[in-house]
Amino acid sequence: MRRYSSAVALAATAVCVIAIGTAQPADATPTSYVHNDCTSSDRGHPTHCFRIHYNSRSETTTQSTSACLATRHSRSSEYGYSPNGGASLIRFVFYDFPSEVYGGMPFPCGHSSGDGDGQGVFNSAASAWNQDPYAAYSVYSQTGYSGESKWYPKADGYARNLGSGLKNHNGAHKRYS
Repeated sequence: MRRYSSAVALAATAVCVIAIGTAQPADATPTSYVHNDCTSSDRGHPTHCFRIHYNSRSETTTQSTSACLATRHSRSSEYGYSPNGGASLIRFVFYDFPSEVYGGMPFPCGHSSGDGDGQGVFNSAASAWNQDPYAAYSVYSQTGYSGESKWYPKADGYARNLGSGLKNHNGAHKRYS
């Protein structure tokens, strides 16, 4: 009986150690996902933004059949940011949305094709298009605005594919006004 009790106690201790040793800690950082970072007080062009697209496209078109991130801000990391010292995380994602959803944004992203919808922007972009009439943008291959880059002039009406060193290797974008 004594051997049996010792064996049961040993087995119970082993199960407890395994359960404690393999328990995953709860993620204490709540995460939000942003696809429309295009805010402006400009009443003339409130929805004319810089768009980073999931898919490549023709150099002579403004339309895309893939989801996008719409922005009017510089972002040193396209992964996301922590606005309050790490208590929360804002992640940037591509989203497939029609123009009527965002106050008539001209040339909506995706047209319900589903390509890239919900995918993180960091290291996943293939093209961009600048509709912002007040600023030019650059997309960078590394976070912190470094590495290879591609320039997008002020609202010139042309979509541009990211170069081979940037396609699916995008880390940041910067607004130059």
